Amino acid sequence: MIVPTSRFGMVEVDPAEIFIFAQGIPAFEDLRQFFFQPIPDNPAFTWLQAVDDPEVAFLMVDPFLFFPGYEVEIPDSLQRDLEIKDAADVLVLAVVTVPDGDVRRMTANLVAPVVINKKARLGRQFIMEGTRYTTRHPLFRDQG
Repeated sequence: MIVPTSRFGMVEVDPAEIFIFAQGIPAFEDLRQFFFQPIPDNPAFTWLQAVDDPEVAFLMVDPFLFFPGYEVEIPDSLQRDLEIKDAADVLVLAVVTVPDGDVRRMTANLVAPVVINKKARLGRQFIMEGTRYTTRHPLFRDQG
C-alpha cells in the first residue's frame, strides 16, 4: 500500500509491517496504525509514522543504547494486551524531542516508553509510575 507522508513523500508499506496501537498514542488516540520509517545509516533512530495522518511521525530511539542502566517493567496487564509471550518479541523505544531543531539538545522520554510486540504487531505507549526517570533525559552530554 502507498502511504502519503509529509516528511518522506509517498512511502510503499507492506501491510504486514503495520503495527496496531489499539489505544492510539497519548494526544493521538484516533491514530491506530503506524509503521517504522528507518533512518539510513543510523540504526539507533527510526521514525514511527502514522498511516492515517501524513503529518504525524515520532522520532524514536533505542533507549538502551544511550542509557545502559535503563529498566522497564512491563505490567502483566500490558503483556496480556500486547499478547507478549516471549521477551524476544518485545521492542522498547523512547520518543525523542529535538528542542528548536538542535540535535545536540535531543532528549528521550524515559517515563513513557513505547512497547511493541514485534510478532503480534501490537504496540502501546505507557507511563511508568514511581520511576526516577523523566520525560527529558539528554541523549548527549553537554559538549561544553
